Amino acid sequence: MQPSKKAFTNQLSKWKKIVSNENVDWTEQLRILSEIAELITPQLTIQDITQAIYTSINDLLDASQFAVGLYDEKEAVILYQGIIENGKHLSDIIVHAIDENRLASWCIRHEEDIFINDIDKDFKKYVTTVPDPLTGFKPKAAIYTPLKHDGKVVGLIVVRTMRKNVYKPYHLYILKTVGNFIVRGIELAKSLSKPFMKIEGSNKEWRWCEFDQLPYRSKNALEKLTEREKQVLFLLVSGLSNKSIAERLFVSSGTIKTHTLNIYQKLDVANRTSAILKAISYGWIL
Repeated sequence: MQPSKKAFTNQLSKWKKIVSNENVDWTEQLRILSEIAELITPQLTIQDITQAIYTSINDLLDASQFAVGLYDEKEAVILYQGIIENGKHLSDIIVHAIDENRLASWCIRHEEDIFINDIDKDFKKYVTTVPDPLTGFKPKAAIYTPLKHDGKVVGLIVVRTMRKNVYKPYHLYILKTVGNFIVRGIELAKSLSKPFMKIEGSNKEWRWCEFDQLPYRSKNALEKLTEREKQVLFLLVSGLSNKSIAERLFVSSGTIKTHTLNIYQKLDVANRTSAILKAISYGWIL
C-alpha cells in the first residue's frame, strides 16, 4: 500500500472507533475508498474528478448532488465546477465567501463542518434563512466539509440530497477522507503545472505565473487547456515556430497545428499573435 493511502486508512480506522456503534461493513467502505483514491490523479481537472468519483461516492452515502468548490482567498469567492446532480452536470457557479446566508460561505469562513439532516429545522445553526439554491434542486439534507492544505482552507466538498435524515456521523468522516484525496490530487497537479521549461526569447526569458497568484477568472480559463496545450502555448510565446515546437516535443508538425487550433478555440482568438497577447493579458506568462 502506498504511504498516502496507508495514512488515510489509519485515519479512517480512528474515525471508525468514533462511530463504532454504527452497523457498517467497513471492509467494503475501505474497498470503495481505495477505488476512489486510485481514480484521482494529477492529470484530472475538478470537473474530471467530480465525474470520476460520483458513482463510487454514491455507493458510500447519498450524494444525489455532489460538488467540489475551490476557494480563491484573494477574490473571496468559491468556484464550483463540474457539479453533478442525479447523474447530470449542472452549470458552474460562483459563491461569494462573504455572503452571510450561504452554507458554503459559512463553512469556508468558520473552517468547520456543516452536518444537516433536516435543513428546514437546522438551518438556524448556520444562517438566518433557508438559502435558495443557486443551481439544481432545493436540498433537504446536506454535508459540507472544508478542504485544507498545510492548515489553510483551499475549498470544500459538498453532498446534498432531497431526502431528510439520511446521513449518519460516519458519512462525514468518509467525506473528509474523499476530500483529503482530492486535496492531494489538486496540490500535486499544481506542482506539475509549473513551468516545463524556460526559453530565452529575443528580448526576455518568459516564465509561467504561479497558479495561486492568478485571479479566479484567469484560473478558470487556464484550466480549460490541457497540459500539452500549455506546453505548446508557452513555446508559442517564446517565439518558436510550429516546426521547432514539434522537434522540441518530439511530435509531428501536424500535431502541433492541431494543438494550436485547439488553443485558439479555447481562448476565442483567431491566430498566434492574439493567443500570445491573451495569455499575457490573463497573467499566465510573465
